[in-house]
Formats: sequence, C-alpha cells, structure tokens
Amino acid sequence: MKKKSKLLFRTVFIFMILIVCYSRYMEPERLVVKEITVEPDMDIENCRVVFFTDTHFGELYDEKHIERIVEMINEREADIVIFGGDLLDNYARDREILDLEYLQTELGRIEAKTGKYAVFGNHDYGGGAVRIYADFMNGCGFHVLDDETVFLEEFNMEIIGFDDYLLGQTEEDFYHIQSDYFHLIATHEPVISRLIEGSGESFILSGHTHGGQVSVPYFTKKLLPSGSDRFIKGLYDTQDISADTFARMYVSSGIGMTKYPFRFLNVPEIIEVNLIRKE
Repeated sequence: MKKKSKLLFRTVFIFMILIVCYSRYMEPERLVVKEITVEPDMDIENCRVVFFTDTHFGELYDEKHIERIVEMINEREADIVIFGGDLLDNYARDREILDLEYLQTELGRIEAKTGKYAVFGNHDYGGGAVRIYADFMNGCGFHVLDDETVFLEEFNMEIIGFDDYLLGQTEEDFYHIQSDYFHLIATHEPVISRLIEGSGESFILSGHTHGGQVSVPYFTKKLLPSGSDRFIKGLYDTQDISADTFARMYVSSGIGMTKYPFRFLNVPEIIEVNLIRKE
C-alpha cells in the first residue's frame, strides 16, 4: 500500500512539474493565428482585418517577441490592422529594461492596405503610460481611436474605437451609435459590448481577459479582471451579449502576460477576421 501511495505521489508531482514547465516556457511562445469569417447582413465590401491585443511587453514578456508578431501579421496581408490595447505591462517599472525605440520601429513595420488603428487599454493609462501611449502608437503609424468613428468608404462601413472602460472617460452618449452602417468596433474591455445601443450591425473586437491567462475550471471566471463581465474568450453572438443592438463579438486571449509568468490553455493568439459580403 505504501509503495502504491509513493508511486501515486511521484506521478502527481512529476505531472505538476511538467504543467508548470509547459505553462512557463512553452505555451507563452506558442503564438497562433485564428481565422474567423463574418458575413454581415449589410452591403459591405470584403475586408480582411487582423486584430492583436494585450502584448504587455515588460519583465514577463520581452520586446524581442515583437519581430515574430510583426511577421505573422504581415503574412496575413490585411486591409486593416487593429491593436486592442495594453501595449506595455507597467511603463514606470519596465521602461529602463525595454528597448522602446526598437519596439516602435518593429511596430512601424506592420503593413495594412487601408490603415492601422489602436485603442487604449487600462495598462496604457497605468504606470504613467498615458503620457506616451498615443504619441508612441502614432509614431508606429497607428491611428489611435479615442472615442472616435472613421468611415471607410472603400468598404462601406465604420470603424469605431472606444476609450478604455476602466480608466478612460467615454461619454455615455458615445455608446449610442446613430448610423445605419456596418460597424467594426474596437474596445479593450468586453463589458462595453453591453453598453452599445443603436441601429445597424456591429462586430466587436476586444481583449483584456487573457482568457484567464491560466485556465482552471470554476476559478477562471472568479479571477477575471474587472471589465470582463462574464466574457472569457472566443466568439459571442447577440444573445450572449444581450445588448440593445445586433452585435457579435470576439474576445481574444491576447499575446503577453501580466501578474504571473504563466499561460495555461490560453495560447497567445492573433485574430484574422474576414468580413465577407453575402451574395
């Protein structure tokens, strides 16, 4: 009996060590591209959108990863590239160890046929990052949408970017969309999907949750950051969102790490959204 107990203990111990090693050294490096096809019931032109978010460059995820991220994005030959916020993990803590000039140069290499856009995340405010974020992203060729709408004539749709829900200052009226166009919406926190009202049709891209970063049944939902609501990751339809408009949403598990240097069952991801006009 004692031998069986010792064998069981050793097996469990080895298994736990393997999980820790995988979560620390393997999964954080497994960047993948997930493809989504969306067919709006509206008159739009076909459009390929690449979305990446939550890089959290800093002590847990260094800027050397950016070269691979850029290469994978450029391979998609996107019409539009959107960054969903939380570029740096903690600007005040990490600015001395980060090569920000290199990071800006690499982000500037990202290619998009029509335009590159970004929104604020809560970490783009915290740690003093608010002083540099907008200028930094503009320097990379990204148009920072801070409660702003841009009409994309070539695709007959609007792209809307909301300020950060937790630390930004969005006026309530801005959540009330007045136009009847198809809306491509970028927002850091998925809870904003519940605040949107108006006509037309929307597809929302958000991040913030990291999918829990470490996915453990039951506990993941309890440990999601404020602003997540009950959204964890993946595709949500109008019924899931329960918003006062027709909207679907994809919540990305992001790329980098925060708080702890582990990812488990939340592989870093870049999202490719193919908006296809119905025939």
